[in-house]
Amino acid sequence: MKLDKVYDYAFFVSSSGHCPLDCHYCIVNPIVKHQPSLNYDDLAFLLGEIEGRSALFGFSGRGDFFAGYRKPERLLERLLDHDVGVVLDVNGMIIQELPELPAEKLAKIEYVNLTLHYTELLAKKALGAWEKNARLVIERMGAEDILMGFVLTPVERDRWEEALAFYEERIFRPTGRPLVMIRDVNSAFSEADEAQIARLAEQFGEMTARVHQEDFAKLFARHSHVLCPAGSEFFHIWNDGSVEGCPHVEERKACGNLKERRFEPCQPTYFPCATATYCECSAVAIAKKMRYPD
Repeated sequence: MKLDKVYDYAFFVSSSGHCPLDCHYCIVNPIVKHQPSLNYDDLAFLLGEIEGRSALFGFSGRGDFFAGYRKPERLLERLLDHDVGVVLDVNGMIIQELPELPAEKLAKIEYVNLTLHYTELLAKKALGAWEKNARLVIERMGAEDILMGFVLTPVERDRWEEALAFYEERIFRPTGRPLVMIRDVNSAFSEADEAQIARLAEQFGEMTARVHQEDFAKLFARHSHVLCPAGSEFFHIWNDGSVEGCPHVEERKACGNLKERRFEPCQPTYFPCATATYCECSAVAIAKKMRYPD
């Protein structure tokens, strides 16, 4: 994902306290169910605190963004009334008002990462809803502004080919949108797994863009340290309202709580860090907020 615009602030937001799926490979353990979620008033308070400045919101993390509010609340649409950009990492089971957004608001959605959780959707009899939603998202978003993903996890190896065949027939053939196969970073792959992945990559080569292995540290391997804006221009916000500059640096953790109407950035603006290895670090880099002194 590449952003053309550099925003004044970047927020990595786990806004939803609920996910309708139960994927066993989810990095959130336990999977969140029916916990509090951020609402529009919470985000409006934050935007009021940085009034006059632009902001990038990357929605990912604990729950599914669209499962965190009811469609009549129009959270996404109302957020897009402001000077913001939005990145969505969603499971596609629900997409609320996204298909109805006017073009000028849709243009503020920088990127959508939509994942096919085939085994879970099959179990919940939700493949039809996912297919419909996926096609709508592809139809509305530009070719460079969407990534369709499928998680390869060894426990579900017997479903890999079935899932790829489903995507080929229902999504790729009608839309031409390729699929990225994403390795489950929390699982070990056997030689047999690797052989099957290679076979499937060849079998579905026309539609599989690549096999992806997440490695956040690789982004910063050429640098002895970075200058990070966490706590001043970058923040991780959780569904209970708590705001952290960096969840991994104690003195930069506590930066307020949106539900308590407190936003308390740290100073100074940038700080040196030699352990840029987390997903938040990647988010800072993608938002073009990281500095590299060496």
